Amino acid sequence: MDRRIVTLLLGCLLCCLQVGTARAVATPSSPAPREYTLAVFPFLPTGNLEGIFAPIAAELSRELGKPVRFRVTPTYDAFIAALKEKKFDIVHIHPFDYVQFGQAIGYQPLVARTEGLYAEFSVKEGSPLKRLSDLRGKQIGTPPSTGSVTYLARAALQQAGIRPDEITIRNFPNHLACLQQLQIGSVDACATSAPAARVFEAQLGLKLQHIGRSQTITHALFAVHKRVPAADRERIKNSLIATKLETMDPKLRALFIDPGSATPGRYFQPVTDRDYNQARRIMKQLGY
Repeated sequence: MDRRIVTLLLGCLLCCLQVGTARAVATPSSPAPREYTLAVFPFLPTGNLEGIFAPIAAELSRELGKPVRFRVTPTYDAFIAALKEKKFDIVHIHPFDYVQFGQAIGYQPLVARTEGLYAEFSVKEGSPLKRLSDLRGKQIGTPPSTGSVTYLARAALQQAGIRPDEITIRNFPNHLACLQQLQIGSVDACATSAPAARVFEAQLGLKLQHIGRSQTITHALFAVHKRVPAADRERIKNSLIATKLETMDPKLRALFIDPGSATPGRYFQPVTDRDYNQARRIMKQLGY
């Protein structure tokens, strides 16, 4: 081949390589997200959830230097459907939903409430029911069928020797709705979280009779999808560990967090996936 042609071809090739390299260097990396979404499983009425989690979203916004939008889903099923589609960047999720859905689709645990989670069985003051074994043949109210307290309550009844066909379980939209039904006599007992029962007593100025409780497991957690950059995940975790929840209404804080159980000055603690093996064992016990 003519030397001049070879030289021309080599020059063109070198030029193409230089342009390609320049383009590679100039191509920007994926832009950082401009905002994040925080969503919560609907364990309380919408107004209570907004009063609790909107201040937390505001704290995270200040820490991250970008908006964190708090989103409320109208129903539990809507929350799970959106979760499965990975529509949320940050979620506050209960243990059983985390091990069934969240972990498999890329949500990583950051922190959980420092208190333990258990189901507390309550009856009206003066009730003849004194222990879990007395619930045989009775109607028992719980939160939604897929709620953590419901799983824990069912496992506790099983351990008390009560078969599923020996009781009637009625599911209500949330903990407070269950306790309201207990007061009007629609159910004989109600299984809720301890903070919910305590706040219900305070709001109505009455006393409930507590007749038993389930085993205690690691509490509901904040998890972040793995698409959130590692640096932001760390900022979110540190912000939640350090928070004093000072901008939250104290009455709502008492509904969300048991102040008597929390580590002094700290409402949340770091957690890993291993901390939720307890929930996995309970699901296996219940036949899931």
